[in-house]
Amino acid sequence: MAASDQVHAEGEQGPAKRLKSESAVADTASPQAQTPTYLREIDAGITEFITPGWSGFDAIIKHRYSDFFVNEIDPHGNVVHLTSYTDAIDPEPPKTEAEIEIDALNVPGDAQAAFDEAFVRLEPILGASDAARIKSHLEVTEEQTLEQRSLVLGRELDKDQRKGVYMVTNNFLPTRVTCETVDGQLRFIRRLPKDKAPSDKRGQRSKWAHAGDYCHFVMQKENQDSTDTLQQIARTLKCNARVFGMAGTKDKRGITVQKCSAFRIAHDRLIWASRKLRGGRLGNFSYGEKEIKLGELGGNQFTIILRHVQGADAVSLEPVLLGIRNTGFINYFGMQRFGTQSISSHTIGISVLKSDWRRVIDLILCPRIGERDDVAKARNVWDTTRDPKATLELLPRRAALAEHSVLQHFVKSGSTNNCSAAFACIPRNLRLMYVHAYQSFIWNHAVSERIRVFGTKGAVPGDLVIVASDFSDNAHAKSKAPEEETRVVPVLVTEENASDYSIYDVVLPLPGWCYEIDCEPLRGSRPCRLPSRVPTGSAPRPRLPQHWDVRYPEHQVKNVYEELMAKDGLSPSGLAKHPLKEYRLAGAYRHFLIKPRDFMYEWMRYNDDALPLARSDSDAIEGKHDPESIEFGQNVALKLKFDLPPSAYATMLLRELMRTETAAGYQTQLSNNTESKE
Repeated sequence: MAASDQVHAEGEQGPAKRLKSESAVADTASPQAQTPTYLREIDAGITEFITPGWSGFDAIIKHRYSDFFVNEIDPHGNVVHLTSYTDAIDPEPPKTEAEIEIDALNVPGDAQAAFDEAFVRLEPILGASDAARIKSHLEVTEEQTLEQRSLVLGRELDKDQRKGVYMVTNNFLPTRVTCETVDGQLRFIRRLPKDKAPSDKRGQRSKWAHAGDYCHFVMQKENQDSTDTLQQIARTLKCNARVFGMAGTKDKRGITVQKCSAFRIAHDRLIWASRKLRGGRLGNFSYGEKEIKLGELGGNQFTIILRHVQGADAVSLEPVLLGIRNTGFINYFGMQRFGTQSISSHTIGISVLKSDWRRVIDLILCPRIGERDDVAKARNVWDTTRDPKATLELLPRRAALAEHSVLQHFVKSGSTNNCSAAFACIPRNLRLMYVHAYQSFIWNHAVSERIRVFGTKGAVPGDLVIVASDFSDNAHAKSKAPEEETRVVPVLVTEENASDYSIYDVVLPLPGWCYEIDCEPLRGSRPCRLPSRVPTGSAPRPRLPQHWDVRYPEHQVKNVYEELMAKDGLSPSGLAKHPLKEYRLAGAYRHFLIKPRDFMYEWMRYNDDALPLARSDSDAIEGKHDPESIEFGQNVALKLKFDLPPSAYATMLLRELMRTETAAGYQTQLSNNTESKE
């Protein structure tokens, strides 16, 4: 049933109550929580809640990967769905005058009929005698030399006659004769059966000119990374993976649907590749002039099944569900941001920002608690021998892309000394993931401090605010061209204007550089247009904004940034001064409370954990019915459906609702325990 619009009043009352301390979360997480083999929420700065008076309930997140669905929302607010494997919007090119003339010829499909018709059409142009002579020449089937296969007409023709002859031979006799003009006379060369028909390369080029250089398509993937799926397609088509574009990566463990683009790859090739794809399908093809780039999305729609619900029912959970809908949740960066292993991504990011390349490589390759056996064996070989070749032979490629890239460099170079170059061999998006994880780590801690000190009742003096709007409106800004990009400057809250803003307007910065732009503390946010390039010539040069640190709140939360980074040997201002440009982190502003859109929920009962409780897009195409609740089923599940803006984490909404650890390692333990009991 859909949630109503009733306001959960408790969510607006005073400072949030910390229902579980950090130690309490650790104590209640699981019997193994005393010596966890995974990063916990408290390790990532995730400690607070905003819905008071609720102790949570038990359930399993992602018991099956098919319990977690993500459908991308495009920049125009439309939810992306896979509805067909073969349908394609393939615009027809405008026909030229020559093509119109060819259509008027009505060439027969039968080869012999086309041959006979050709000479009926040549007689008015060349005369019956020459037409018959050419026909007899082409009917010879024995092997001959080029000279013997050539017939020169022996008389000159005017331009219109030659054009008529070419029109007939090219369209009625393309595999029988090659016609060319030599010294003003036509020469007919009989083609051999093994000769290939001439290809129309000009037609291939014009195809992309009229249709657009990019084939857009919808990709559904299951239980694998977005980049892995695109690389699988690239290997199948024997092309570079760089020809593909996407608006963002989606959760690995789940069934996700998103739009992608391919540069100058026709949809029929993608249909062929889709049939060979493991764990994915492609469809809904169309053509466009622009690549789909990172960030060009309006958000994501989630459908999530929570299985084995205990400690809650429809009556007790109703006000909490309404509170989530109307009050929202803390916009923490979720645990996926920090990795699923005992050595987190942000820990590696610290060493990257300090240019300690030897330690970076050591952290990437060292043994880790709780890893699969084949990977653990390879890491142990490295730890004891420092032999990159022996380690590489044991390491499964799909399970360790970063490790594979580093070891391949060591083997190729014959040395393990140049750690900076080895790290640079890791794909760029993965390298940047480490440093962005550290930004997220700092931001999470700052948000927790802001809520501990000031609560969530409203904006307070010293806060920074950017007036929040529905994220579907913000999504349209994502589709603007780079030269139209605007950067929003936060407003400082004072005693005088504090009542003008709500808690949903408050933002906190991700540490890094931004553009220094003066602004007045006016109602709302002030966009500043940034020129994409400086004009040349006699025109005066505009004053460009300078790179500078983001603005920090002017109260005690600012100290979190400085003190926490100082413990790691870093500083907020130092993030813009890395020796390598790609690691000079750009700052940004992020609202710390958000609300889901179109939040709905449904209680279900079921017996078999192996059966799905929701239908994927491919299931719908194949005519499968939406699973229904069983009236007297043994187990209880809660099905949630909602939309979130880009970069928001659905697991943080689940955390607010369930009051449970969302780390993948903990949820895996719950699933394993449940299966062992069954």
